[in-house]
Amino acid sequence: MKQRFIMSLVLLLGLTHTRAQDSLSYILDRHHEAHQQELWEGIKSLSAKGNWLSLHGSYPATFYFKKPNKYLMINQRSRFIEAWNGVESWTIAKWTKSSVAQLSAEETLINQAIFTFGSPLKRVADLENKGIVFLDQAPHYWIVEDQAHALIEYFISKQTFLLTKTIFTKKRGEPLVVVREVVKYGGFQGVSFPTHIKLQTKTMVAEYVFNKITLGDPVQDKRFSKPTKE
Repeated sequence: MKQRFIMSLVLLLGLTHTRAQDSLSYILDRHHEAHQQELWEGIKSLSAKGNWLSLHGSYPATFYFKKPNKYLMINQRSRFIEAWNGVESWTIAKWTKSSVAQLSAEETLINQAIFTFGSPLKRVADLENKGIVFLDQAPHYWIVEDQAHALIEYFISKQTFLLTKTIFTKKRGEPLVVVREVVKYGGFQGVSFPTHIKLQTKTMVAEYVFNKITLGDPVQDKRFSKPTKE
């Protein structure tokens, strides 16, 4: 049944599937080289100035990311803050009923998926190489991670070995699928950096464009914590 589910998703995306030729270890070795994984190991935090694009428009924002998985976005124009502290996802926005609001499961998964320091595959076990598929007529390795709570599908460019698309499918509770696409990579201080990321669900679309990036920008943990006042 799981095989049929994955194959149906591939057909839904309009991809062409062929049998695997390269070994998983070869693909991952080249993939980690492409993402300069060793350089990312020493980077604990970063900030980026750029834009957040939603269905409502484009807004200038400052983004903060900190290991292992913290995220903060501050939108000065609309006095809008959104964060994931590793446990819960929250927001401060003028259109919510309370001063501090909890984000939905859909928004939380998006916030968790925006950025990783290097490759999200760096410490993942039990991966399966499903072969090669074509996205926009370009060949990609199709790597699957089957977790207890979610199915994660990674699509790695056969040409650059960079991760271009990830599909997160929630397996428990209410059905939820999040598609993460790296629209553009840019070179920054010897590191391949995703400078334009698009995340999409059935009802939401959000894009993150990073222009000015500061590696190692110190940020205190308390900035990611949800304020007690609601």
